[in-house]
Amino acid sequence: MGNSRALVVGAVVAVFALTGCTSPSHHVTSPPATGKPSASSLVSSELWPSYHSDQSRTGAVSSAGPHEPTVVAWTASLGAAVYGQPVIADNRVIAASENNHVTALDPRTGAIEWTVSLGAPLTNVATFAGCGNVDPLGITSTPAIDPKTGTVYVVGEVFENGAVHHQLVAIAIATGKVLLSENVDPLLPAGENAKTLLQRVGLAIANGRVYIGYGGNAGDCGSYHGWVVSVKESGAPDPLSFEVAADGEGGAIWEAGGAPAIDSHGNVYVTTGNANPDPPQGGPDPKQYTESVVKLSPRLKPLASFKDVVAGGDEDLATGNPVLLPGGLVFAIGKTDVAYILKQSDLSRVASIPGVCGSDPDGGPAYDAATNRIYVPCRGGGIQELDLTGNTVGQKFPGANAAPLLIGPKLWAVEYPDGRLSQFDTASGARIQNLAVGSSVPHFATPSTAFGMLFLGTDQGVTAFR
Repeated sequence: MGNSRALVVGAVVAVFALTGCTSPSHHVTSPPATGKPSASSLVSSELWPSYHSDQSRTGAVSSAGPHEPTVVAWTASLGAAVYGQPVIADNRVIAASENNHVTALDPRTGAIEWTVSLGAPLTNVATFAGCGNVDPLGITSTPAIDPKTGTVYVVGEVFENGAVHHQLVAIAIATGKVLLSENVDPLLPAGENAKTLLQRVGLAIANGRVYIGYGGNAGDCGSYHGWVVSVKESGAPDPLSFEVAADGEGGAIWEAGGAPAIDSHGNVYVTTGNANPDPPQGGPDPKQYTESVVKLSPRLKPLASFKDVVAGGDEDLATGNPVLLPGGLVFAIGKTDVAYILKQSDLSRVASIPGVCGSDPDGGPAYDAATNRIYVPCRGGGIQELDLTGNTVGQKFPGANAAPLLIGPKLWAVEYPDGRLSQFDTASGARIQNLAVGSSVPHFATPSTAFGMLFLGTDQGVTAFR
């Protein structure tokens, strides 16, 4: 079938052209020459391919970050919020926005190299879907890059003919050429509608496939299930899916914008939320694979699961993505404020750490292999340090509440929605810098790094620091 594919995971859908102005449109635009240095003039090409960079989702790199004092290098206004983490390859920063635009930026200047439109986003979301707090609703998840092929993959919610669906688009990073486009809605049970699904969790690439997670809109309106859908990167799509709570409803896979973790065998790890409607407080949640860490085979067959039996009500274990640790371990935490250390092999419990955050942990933790410590964002404020050698709660870094990034011994994190970016010394606990982003930032925003710079999605586009 070549590279232009129409996927039927649910009902039969139309095959959309990749050129011209048919819907969903994939308009590729390039700005006029500005005289500014292009991305190709950079000496090196660094890589930040997906959420928190590596497949273990550690959110930690050893390369040098921005020099101090840090200043805003540039801002790029993209016409809508960038909820996902910017990804980086081929000397370009790729940002995906809620107006369903994918934009390649020069990392030194912020100049736009190309823009691709997936089609119209959904607007008036709460009225149309019944709830939701992202409006317009287009691309909400972090894209993923396959560096071997120089391709970036994104999923957007497209509004067309009075209905919505979720469209996967693959784009050549060097040119902005659209390589494939397909509907990736799961096969929905009778009475359910794609408008109740939010594709918030970051994309993952492994095993020659793209993995796409789904949860519900904020407010859990309507009937929905958590899903993982997978298709091949090229050729015949070979669609696969995993459904949470097949014996009921709910079990959102959203991970506060994090992404599934992938082990060395290509197995996929996700965390899930509560049944819908909320079950009684006190746990355990009664539905299959709800409030759980689930290990899936490359073809999305469940291999093991761990249920947080304390979690009841709306105490999502899916408020943070799983993190794969050395020694065959996995870390997970949800709104019960209890962290779990599990074996990757069978997801049996090794240890638990209560009393984390004191408010909902929300967003992807960052793990420091040098010190065996992990840093958990707390929605009520602070980044909570946990010592995994002794499984104890450590210090809390104030003034930030979003998913952190570790660059050597320095921790970077944002306070949303205010738009302050802080740098902390993890050894002393001191806050070294507290920087104004210049605009508010979306929930759970987290920076990416390359070229000795930081790149952060905002409510307007992208801000870069050097």
